[in-house]
Amino acid sequence: MKSETRDKFDLVMSGLKAVEPSDSFDFEFRKRLEEAVAEKYAETAFEKLARRTVESIRYALLPRVPRLARVAVTIVFLAAFGLYMYSAQPANPFLTSKLGIVMAKSAGDTTWREVGLEDTFGPGDVIATRGNSELDISLPGKYAIKLKGKTKIKIAQLTPRYGNGKARFELADGRMLVSVEKGFKGSRFVVDTKTATATALGTKFAVDVSEKKKHKTQVSVLEGKVKVKSQYKPKKFQMAAQTVTVGSGQKTEVALGEVPHTPQRLIEEEWRKLNELYQIGEKAQVMLLVKNRPDRVTELLRPCPIYISDEEPQQIPELLQEAVLNIQKAVETKDKTKHLEAIRLLEQMVEEHPNPKYDVQLLLYIGAYYEYLNYHKQAIKTFEKVLEEYPNSTLASMAQCAIGIIYEEKLHDKEKAEANYKSVLKKYPNSLEAIWVEKNLKIKNLVRNVE
Repeated sequence: MKSETRDKFDLVMSGLKAVEPSDSFDFEFRKRLEEAVAEKYAETAFEKLARRTVESIRYALLPRVPRLARVAVTIVFLAAFGLYMYSAQPANPFLTSKLGIVMAKSAGDTTWREVGLEDTFGPGDVIATRGNSELDISLPGKYAIKLKGKTKIKIAQLTPRYGNGKARFELADGRMLVSVEKGFKGSRFVVDTKTATATALGTKFAVDVSEKKKHKTQVSVLEGKVKVKSQYKPKKFQMAAQTVTVGSGQKTEVALGEVPHTPQRLIEEEWRKLNELYQIGEKAQVMLLVKNRPDRVTELLRPCPIYISDEEPQQIPELLQEAVLNIQKAVETKDKTKHLEAIRLLEQMVEEHPNPKYDVQLLLYIGAYYEYLNYHKQAIKTFEKVLEEYPNSTLASMAQCAIGIIYEEKLHDKEKAEANYKSVLKKYPNSLEAIWVEKNLKIKNLVRNVE
C-alpha cells in the first residue's frame, strides 16, 4: 500500500509545471522597492572616499605587514582623520559679558531664546540686543565683539578650530564694535551690511548701520586699517573708487547705491566713543585718567592721575603695587626721594614684567612723572622709548607731542619743538594731537606775523 501511494505521488509531481508569474503580478513594485532600499543604504560620496582610502592603505600599501600592525595603522589613520575633521569644524565664539536682555535664534529656528551665560554661537545664528542692552562675545586670542543696544547681527561664517579662514558677520541694524587680535593673523574678519563690506586688516573698528537713514553704513577705525567696499557699482559713479582704506582715527560712510566717501578724520566725540573698544571682554588694569580731547597731552604733563584696577590682583605684579604705595607716600610727604623711588619701581616693572596691555600707559606716566620733577631730559628719553617700542600704539602720538611741548616750553629749543610737532602731523595725522598741533601752530604763526 505504501509503495502504491508513493508511485502515485511521483506521478503527480512529475506532471507539475514550473509556476509562471501571472501578468497581473506587480513586478514594478518589487523593482521600485529594491531601488528604494538600495538608495537608502547607499554610501555617500564622503563615505565612499573614506572607505576606499582605508582599503587602499590596508590592502595596497601594507600587503606584507602583519595583521595586528595593519589594524594599528588603520586605527591611527582613523584617529588622525577624526582629528582633522574635528579641527575643520568652526571655532564658535562665546559670551563673555551681558547687560540687559539679549535674544538669539539658531539656524533654521523661528523661535527666539534669551541668551544665557553659557551660550556659544555658531554659523547661522542670529543675535539681537534690546533697548540699552549690551553683549560681548569673543574667541580668545582671535577677536572680540561688542554689540550695543538695538543691534541685530547674523553669523554667516566662522574660521576653523585650527588653521586660518574667514569669520564673516552680517550687521542688519545697530552698532558693532570689533577688536581683532594678533592671534587672528592669517585669517580675515569681514562685516557685511546692506550697503558695504568692511574687511579688517588687523585692527579695532566700529560699524554702524541705521535702517532709518536708508541703510547708511558708517565705518570708524580706532586702530589699524579697514578696507571698505560698496555693495553696488552705480553707473553715475563709474569713475569713483568702489573701495577705500580707512586708517586709524578716520571714518567713512556708504549710502545705499553709492560708493564709500573719502575717509575723514573722526571728531573728538566720535573718538571718545570708539575707546569703548578697549572695554570689550575685559576691563583695563592700568588707565591714564585724561579726557579724550586735543589737549590731553597737557593734562598728561601735569601729571595726570593713573588708575590701577585691583579686580584681579594676582595679575598685577607686586612691584606695581609697591610703586603705587610709594607714590601715595611721596604725595603726602612731598618727598622728592620717594617720588624717584616710585619712578624706579615703575621702570623696573616695565623692564621685568613687560605687558602690551599697560606698558605704554605706564611709560607715558613715567615720562610725565619725570617732567613733573623737572627731569626734562629723562622725560624726553622715556617718551622716545614709547615711540621706539610702540610706534603703532594709539597713544604714541601723545609721546611725540609731549616731547615737542617740553622742548618748546621748558628747554626753549624752538627748532626741536617744531621738528617734533611736524612729526606728529606726519606720523599721526589723524590723532587728537594732530588737531592740537595744527591749532597751536596757526596761533604761533599769527603772533609772529603780527610782530
